[in-house]
Amino acid sequence: MVDSKVGWNDGVLVVSLLYMCIDIQYEWDGFASCRRPIHKWLLLSYGLVVMSRLVHIAGALMSHNDSEFMLNLRQKSAIVRLLLSMMWLVILPAFTIWSMVGSAWVWEVMNHTPQCLPGGAHFWFLIVWQALSYLWIIVHCGLGIMAWYLERRLLRAEGDLRQLEDQDLLSRWGQVSRLQSYTSVPGLGDREGGLKAKEIAALPGLMVVDSPMAMEDCPICLTELCAGES
Repeated sequence: MVDSKVGWNDGVLVVSLLYMCIDIQYEWDGFASCRRPIHKWLLLSYGLVVMSRLVHIAGALMSHNDSEFMLNLRQKSAIVRLLLSMMWLVILPAFTIWSMVGSAWVWEVMNHTPQCLPGGAHFWFLIVWQALSYLWIIVHCGLGIMAWYLERRLLRAEGDLRQLEDQDLLSRWGQVSRLQSYTSVPGLGDREGGLKAKEIAALPGLMVVDSPMAMEDCPICLTELCAGES
């Protein structure tokens, strides 16, 4: 399970970005002539990406189910819920805003102080990093839309199950309408080949047992029928 959630690519990415953060520290004074502090923008961008990967790895390792960490909005662990909130509410918005700020700064530096980058750095690297940053944002926005869609389908499935809950069902099985994650119901939201909750509830043939029927067993739950059961 750990190998399927965390791979060597994550380690290579984190180590590479940490190295680039250290490299900027050695060239810090060389960026002084730039119109905008490109070095600070790069450093914070690297830091946000490293933070996002660390949060994702920690959340994936602590999620004890088959669902994807970023898509399951119903995590049981309080720590995992905190990591998920940090990813969606802090890191993604901050990285998006910071990338937009970086685009404006790169444009100003290219037009006013194009020779300020030290150590043989080139503007094509800044452009590539900007493209990768926006690609990262698009991918995570897509994951956010998918997580919202799965949560909506889960709420709809819970609503259908809630319509079927009666006192007898609650006494036998508990609150079945509370689902743990989008993996709880295979084919969640698919309407083809099945009846809706209202259609099931409207089916005829419901019988309430008046007296014990020792010779009759429920073919579903394999127990004797008792008085008052439906």
